[in-house]
Amino acid sequence: MLRGNLALSYILLLCPLFLFSQIDPTIFSINGKEVKVSEFEYIYNKNNGKEATYTKASLEEYLNLYVKFKLKVQAARDMKLDTIPSLIKELEGYRQQLTTNYLNDKEVVDKLAREVYDRQKKDLKLSHILININSGSTPSDTLAAYNKAMEAYKSLQATKDFQATAKKYSEDKNTAQQGGFLGWFTAMLPDGFYSLENAVYSLQVGEFTKPIRTRIGYQIARIDDSRAARRKVEAAHILIRKGLKGKPDEIARQRADSLFAAIKGGSSFEELARAFSMDNTTNLTGGNIGYFGINQFENTFEDAAFSLTTDGEISRPIETSIGWHIIKRLRREEELPYDRAKRKIQADINRDSRFKQAQNSLIDKIKSEAGYRDDNSAIERLAMKMDSSYFTYKWIAPENIGNENIASLAKNNIATQEFVEYLKSNPRQRVQGAEEKNIKASLKNLLGEFISQKCLQYEENRLEEKYPEFKALMREYREGILLFEATKNVVWDRASDDTAGLKLFYEKNKDNYRWDDRIVIHTISLDTTNTKLANKIFKYAQKKDISKVISKYDPKKQFISFQRNVAEKKNEEAYAGLQFTKGYIAPLTKDPASNTYSFKKVEDFLPKANKSLDEARGFIIADYQEYLEAVWINELKNKYRVEINNETLLNLVKR
Repeated sequence: MLRGNLALSYILLLCPLFLFSQIDPTIFSINGKEVKVSEFEYIYNKNNGKEATYTKASLEEYLNLYVKFKLKVQAARDMKLDTIPSLIKELEGYRQQLTTNYLNDKEVVDKLAREVYDRQKKDLKLSHILININSGSTPSDTLAAYNKAMEAYKSLQATKDFQATAKKYSEDKNTAQQGGFLGWFTAMLPDGFYSLENAVYSLQVGEFTKPIRTRIGYQIARIDDSRAARRKVEAAHILIRKGLKGKPDEIARQRADSLFAAIKGGSSFEELARAFSMDNTTNLTGGNIGYFGINQFENTFEDAAFSLTTDGEISRPIETSIGWHIIKRLRREEELPYDRAKRKIQADINRDSRFKQAQNSLIDKIKSEAGYRDDNSAIERLAMKMDSSYFTYKWIAPENIGNENIASLAKNNIATQEFVEYLKSNPRQRVQGAEEKNIKASLKNLLGEFISQKCLQYEENRLEEKYPEFKALMREYREGILLFEATKNVVWDRASDDTAGLKLFYEKNKDNYRWDDRIVIHTISLDTTNTKLANKIFKYAQKKDISKVISKYDPKKQFISFQRNVAEKKNEEAYAGLQFTKGYIAPLTKDPASNTYSFKKVEDFLPKANKSLDEARGFIIADYQEYLEAVWINELKNKYRVEINNETLLNLVKR
C-alpha cells in the first residue's frame, strides 16, 4: 500500500512537468541546450511580420537560419565573450532602458495616457494668481504663502473680480498687471503642474480653482475661455521687419503688400522668402518655421496661421510687434486614434512627475504580493537611539544601533544596519526634516522611500519570470551582442586583416570580378575665349592624343587641361552623348558664362578583363566574409550536436 502511494505521488509530481513540456515542446537543441517552440515562434513572427505564413517551406527556411544563429551564440559563449566587462555593461544598459516600461502599473499608465489624450482635444485660456514658494523656503514660509493664497481666494469668492484680485495679490511680475492673463494652454502642462492641470480641466469657463500647490508655489487659476484644440501646424513665413519693434512702419507694410501681390501673381513663395525675408533663421529654407503649437508666438501670428484651412493656403500680410508676416500653411497635425497616439503620450508621461502615480500603484501591488510587513516598535526603538545631530550632515550612526529586523519583503528581512546605511548615503533627505525635528516621523518617511526602492529592485529581479516578452527581448539583446562580437572576431576582422588569406581567395575566384568593355574618356577644357584657336585645337585633337595636343598648343600647360574617366559599356549614363568607339569626339561647346570651350573624346577602348585585387577590394572582402562565415558554420555543425524535432516543426505548419 505504501509503495502504491509513493508511486502515485511520483506520477502526480511528474504530471505538471509532462503537461508543460507538451504545451511548449522543444523544436531543436544544440549540445542538449533546448530551444522551445515559444521562443522560435516569437522570433519567427517578429522578424517575418506579415510574411509569417507558417508554410512548411517558410518554417524550414527560418529554422535553418535560427539554428545557424544559435550555433554562433553557443560558440560565443564557449569563447567566454559573455564574461567581457564592456559587453556585460552594454547589456545592463539595455536592461535599464527596458525596465522603465515595466516598473509601473500599466493600468494606471494607460489611464493617465487616456486622460491626456482626452484633454488634448481642448485648449484652455488661463489666467492665474501666483504666491511664490522658493526652493529654500521653510515650513513657516510655506504656511505664510498658503495663508496669503487663501486670503486672495476668499477675496475672489466675495468680489468675483479676478483681474483686480490678481493685480493686488499675484507675485507673478509678468502677468499680475495684466490681470493674471497667461495665454492658451493644452495638456500636458509642464512637469510639476499636474495638480493644476487636473483642476483646470474640471472647470467651466469663468470658474476658478482653490489655491493649488505646484512646483512654483500656490496658484489660483481661472478658465477665461475654451476651444477645440488647435494642435500643431507646419508653416512658412516671409518677414519684413519694422524699423522699431512695436512701432508702426508704413514702408514695411508696403513691402509686405508688394510681396503678397507678387505671390498672388504667380511668383514662388519659397523663392521670395529666400530673397526678401528678414528672418535669417528660416529664409534659406524658403521660410519654413517647422511645426509649432499654441502659446509659442504672438496671438495675431498664431491666429492667422491656424485660420488657414488648406495646405498651401497663404495669408494676407499680418502685423506683429516685430514686423509684417506673410504665412503659408504647409501641413496641419490632425487628431490620431488613441491606439496610435498613446505611445508618444506614454513616453511623455514617463518623463513627467505624474509617472509617480503609476509607480506608487505598482509599489503598493508589490507590497501586497510579497507580503510586506514593517515593525513600528523597531522604528521607535531606533528613533530613541538618535540625537539631534541626526538632522545634520555631521551625523554619525550610534554604535549601539543593533541589527534587529524592521521590515520584511517576500522572504527577505530588512535589518536596522541596512537601513542605517541608506540613511548615511542620503543626507539631503535626512536634513530636510530639520525644521520639524521629529526623528520618528523622518525615519518613517525615509523607510518608506527605502522600501519603495527595495520593492522596485525586487520587481526588477522578477521581470523575466513575470513577463515573457521582457524575457524574450533580453534574450535578443544578450544573444545579439554575443553574435556581433563573435562574428567580428571570426569573420569581419579576419576578412579585413588577413591579407594573405584575402589574396589567396582572390586568386581562386578572380574570374568572378571582371570589367565589362570600357572606354577611356577625356574631357578637355580650353581656358581661352579665342574661337579660332579653340577650333584649331579641336581639329588637331581629332587625329592626335591629348599629350600631343598639349605639347603643340600649350607646352607650358597654362590653358589646356583634361579629366580622364573610364566608363563600362553597361553604364550608359557615364558616356551619354558619346559613341562607344575609340577616337569618337563630341562637338566643341562654348560655356556662355565664361566664354571658354570644352569637348569630350573617346581616347581608348579597353576590352573585358579581370579586375585587380585593389580595383575590386570592397566586393572581394564582402565575398571573403561570406566564405569565412560559411566555413565557420560548417565547423560549428561538426563541433556541436544539432537535433531537430521534425514532428514539432510539422505541427506548426498551418497551410
